[in-house]
Amino acid sequence: WARLELEGFNLIDFGTESFEYHLRKSSKIISSHLDKYINNYFGDEYEYSKDFIFLQHGVTKDNLSAWFNTKKNLQCIITSTKPEYQSLVENNGPYKLTEKDVVLTGFPRHDELLANNIFDNKVVLIMPTWRQGIMGNVIGNGNTRVINEGFMETNYAKHWYNLLHSQRLEKLVEKYDYKIIFAPHANIEPYIAMFDVPCHIDIWQARTATTSMQQLFQQAKLMITDYSSVAFEMGLLSKTVIYYQFDRDEAFSGGHTYQQGYFS
Repeated sequence: WARLELEGFNLIDFGTESFEYHLRKSSKIISSHLDKYINNYFGDEYEYSKDFIFLQHGVTKDNLSAWFNTKKNLQCIITSTKPEYQSLVENNGPYKLTEKDVVLTGFPRHDELLANNIFDNKVVLIMPTWRQGIMGNVIGNGNTRVINEGFMETNYAKHWYNLLHSQRLEKLVEKYDYKIIFAPHANIEPYIAMFDVPCHIDIWQARTATTSMQQLFQQAKLMITDYSSVAFEMGLLSKTVIYYQFDRDEAFSGGHTYQQGYFS
């Protein structure tokens, strides 16, 4: 907020009367998120009075058709790779989208990402995605959720806890002078304290960070993730990705928001 304010952006606080007033007046909504708190804030599909332009915040590599196909106001969606584009518009494919709805533009932020890449840092970035099946229910009109009291008993929490507390990981810091950064998904941030992250690991949180996510990718030597499309950022930078996929069958059969797509 502070950065955008300094750059002269006209900012409105989400969920306020001013926000709702301008939302009602608008004819187009342009957003990096397709969730109902943006796409269908009032619960009435905006009476089909608005065009929704979806500026995806990552490469769609999985099958998200069950989610995309319910968005009635979706007029345009941008894509960044040819296989991604084809997966959305192909004839007899799972999506209710056509070439009229999808454009192949690339992401402007990728230009900035490449321009400021760093190769020689000894930084390991741990950046897993979230799991819908272990989250609490959404509260109100936003994305705030009820805390799942049994979160640390989930398969997801146990595996990432064990990795963060790995002695071999600690040895990378102590013996080989690596820096470890744990950057959980925004939906996992409310559970950070439960992970009791060791002091030799830095924590990056979107809500409080002074370093941008782009800079994390640029500074890291390698990334450990599971199914997150952030792997594409590292691929674009010609850097190493280690996939830690301990729950693959579970994740692609209802444990999360998608099914296996065109990308393996």
